[in-house]
Order: sequence, then C-alpha cells, then structure tokens
Amino acid sequence: MDSLSTEKYGIVIKPNSTIAKEIALKVIKVLTKYNKQPILEKESKENYSDINTIDDFNIEINPPSKIIVIGGDGTLLRTVMREKTGNSIIMAIRAGKRGFMLDVEEYEVENKVYEFINNKFTLVEYPRLQPIFNGETKNCAMNDIVIFTSDGSLVKLDAYYNGDRIYGVDGDGIVVSTTIGSTAYSLSAGGPIIDPRLNSIILTPLNPVQLHIRPVVLPYSGYIDINIKDDSGNYFINIDGQEKIPSRSKSSLRITLCDKPAKIARFRWWENYYERLFSRLLSYW
Repeated sequence: MDSLSTEKYGIVIKPNSTIAKEIALKVIKVLTKYNKQPILEKESKENYSDINTIDDFNIEINPPSKIIVIGGDGTLLRTVMREKTGNSIIMAIRAGKRGFMLDVEEYEVENKVYEFINNKFTLVEYPRLQPIFNGETKNCAMNDIVIFTSDGSLVKLDAYYNGDRIYGVDGDGIVVSTTIGSTAYSLSAGGPIIDPRLNSIILTPLNPVQLHIRPVVLPYSGYIDINIKDDSGNYFINIDGQEKIPSRSKSSLRITLCDKPAKIARFRWWENYYERLFSRLLSYW
C-alpha cells in the first residue's frame, strides 16, 4: 500500500438515526474504495457499536485534518464546537428533513466524497462568535449566543456596541447571531435574513416589553457587551444550542470575533442558496 492509504478521514454521525447510519456505511465504503482510512468519532462509535470495523478518534484531542459530518444542523454545530484546533476541514452530508447548513445530499455521496478526497471543493471559513462570560472565555458559536429567561420572569439587560449603548431590553432575553445563524433562532424571533457572504452580527430582542425595540445589524469588527441588571430575573446563556450556562442577575457577557473560524467544504453552496433557504426553512411545513 502507498502512503496515501494511511490518510485518515473522520466520520461523525447523528445519534439514533437510521438514515444517518445508512449514509455513514456508504461513506465508509467510498473511502475504503479509494484507499483512505475511515475513523469514527468516539461518541458516534458508542452510539453505533455495530459499526465495528474501523478505529475511533477523540475529536476534542486528536481530530483528523478532514471530517465528514452526517446528520442535521445540530450535529454540524456540535462537531464544530468540539473540534478545538480549528484546523479540520468539515464536509457536511444531510440526513433528515432540514439540515439547512449541510449541502451534500444522500444521492451524491460517492461523487462528493471523491471530490472531498481530491480537494475539489470551495473552502468557506465561517466567522464565529467568542463569548466571555463574567471574564471567563467560553466555546465559540457558529450560529448564535442566546440569553433567555430560565423561569419566565423578565430578563433586564443593556446592550452595547464598542462601548456605545444600543438599548435596554426588558423581556425574555436577546439573540446575538452570526450571518449564517440569521436563519435560525434569530429568524424565528423576528430577525432579518442576512446573506452569509456578508460579515455582520445581528441582535434580536426576544419578546421585549418595549414595543419600539427592533433587531439591529452590526459589523463584525467590533465587540458587544450585554450587561444584565441587578433586578433581572434568572436566565441562561445558550451557545449554539449545545452548551447551556445558568446564571442570575448582575452579570456581564462580552462577545467578540473568535480567532478560529469554522472551515467547511462547500461544493455548490451559493448556486442554489436561496432555493434551499425557501424550500427547507421558509416552506418547512
């Protein structure tokens, strides 16, 4: 065998999904066909113990340079968050009904895995948001960082951009979103759709008492401070829907640009972006 036969490709599979497992088996078959070594992410290995013919890896300690994610948006977001080095290039295959951020379909697996192996893709680097909560650095977010009430009481906060006050919000909380995250929670809360080729941050208040409060679109170049007031109710901070941090009133959250963008292999991301947007999100039901 030549040296290329030892090249390793990581595989992450959405848990408890028959479709995702079937796609993973196809991916393994294609990788093996081209003399690449498929290795299964540790948690995926535990969830699919009957896939026992390949080695595993710990994505937080020793991620391979190329990873194939099979599942939905949550699977992709969790993979990006757990891959601490920021060096892995991720290919995303959709398994299920939505999966807006995953641009490869099941019927394309053989061709797209071949292209991934041969670097026939566009590498898109998505900026992420770095939350610093009460002085402690947390995981970066590819989609959004949400402050949300934990007990139904009012969350009272002030939002600042580069030290200048934007507004105060008394309500359920606020969503701080990237452009790719603008079609997630922010959109459901009344925020705008922002083309992800633009570099912006979106602030979207959640059910504010002040009816004049509206979403605000800001440049990536600055920093955002969210200061929770003394008389605020309890709340939690949710990072990309993957990490929840409970807290009480009188705290501070600073959000800056993460120094490690998410590296995603795209094959035809822009040519049908809006078609997918309307078919998978806006016409979901």
